[in-house]
Amino acid sequence: MTTQTRKIWVVEKAGTFENFKQELEELPPPPPNHVRIKVKCIGLNYADIFLVLGLYSATPEGKLIPGFEFSGVVESVGDDISEDWLGKRVYGISRFGSYATYINVPITYVKKTPNDWTDQQACAYPAQTLTVYYALEELGRLKPNHNVLVHSAAGGCGLAALSILSKKSAKVVGTVGTSSKLDLLNQKYGENPNFTFILREPAKDFENRARQALLKIDEEDSFDIVLDSVMGDWFWPNYELLKSEGKLIVYGSASFTPTGNLHPIWNIIHWIKLGWKYIWRPTIDPMQIVKDNKTISGFNLIHLYEKQERMNQLFEQLQALELEPPSKINEFEFDQAVEALTHFKSGKTVGKNVLSVQH
Repeated sequence: MTTQTRKIWVVEKAGTFENFKQELEELPPPPPNHVRIKVKCIGLNYADIFLVLGLYSATPEGKLIPGFEFSGVVESVGDDISEDWLGKRVYGISRFGSYATYINVPITYVKKTPNDWTDQQACAYPAQTLTVYYALEELGRLKPNHNVLVHSAAGGCGLAALSILSKKSAKVVGTVGTSSKLDLLNQKYGENPNFTFILREPAKDFENRARQALLKIDEEDSFDIVLDSVMGDWFWPNYELLKSEGKLIVYGSASFTPTGNLHPIWNIIHWIKLGWKYIWRPTIDPMQIVKDNKTISGFNLIHLYEKQERMNQLFEQLQALELEPPSKINEFEFDQAVEALTHFKSGKTVGKNVLSVQH
């Protein structure tokens, strides 16, 4: 086996998109129990934006290639890997490093792409679907007929959550940021009597509007599970909307995502706003949680990466659900990574954002 020249996107120094650059480098042969994948598509996640801007606490020190998910074709295999893998279409996850035209990955984190899935659908599937499945099943202890509030229901995680919840006979109120996203979800799920959708804004009367929406599909006006990927002004309404024994599960903070180009000088106002949001981020007295008999859980899927057996169990459980592949995908070229992430953080996209690689 030989080295492979590849293109990569690297964060030279976190803090601004001006430091997010494309480079060429040599990728060594795959080590034992690894495969080299000729990447076809790369999934984008909010964590990528936070990583570039230096706001992601799980980021290792130094120069780094972002990216957690990919799809492609196995080009070569390391020792102890059967050559039957060669030429197979696959998808998978990585602990950073996916923004590349070739990648070496442990075979444990690689799955064969279903024949009727495109490469775009395959790379859009693993990270966000695992995220919401873990949130609902492991932390939320989802049961049939549970009432569930899903924020950002038209995003990648939101659509994955709706797909899972439709299989579980849950009653769902989904929130979105714009009327166009509301129309899209109503078209897709309008015939489902257990689903209804509302605008997230304005936050000041969100709690009341969420209760009224739930009453349209259920006799109760409070929730067993709230999936919170937004936080900010919605954190306390989310908490108040929980039943006794309800679970608020936080896995994102879209309201803290900076907007604009974020050049450190010309757009300093954006950093001031971000600092203000950080200072006034939600806090809660643990004794209040005890008194209210509610649960608040926070998690980051990256911490499951080292637990290979556990992650594979989750993949198997997901496969048993026979979910449809992701259907709403926004596609950008590999060379458009900056434009793709800039568009992504605008909050205007629906579904999953991916980079496609042309070899």
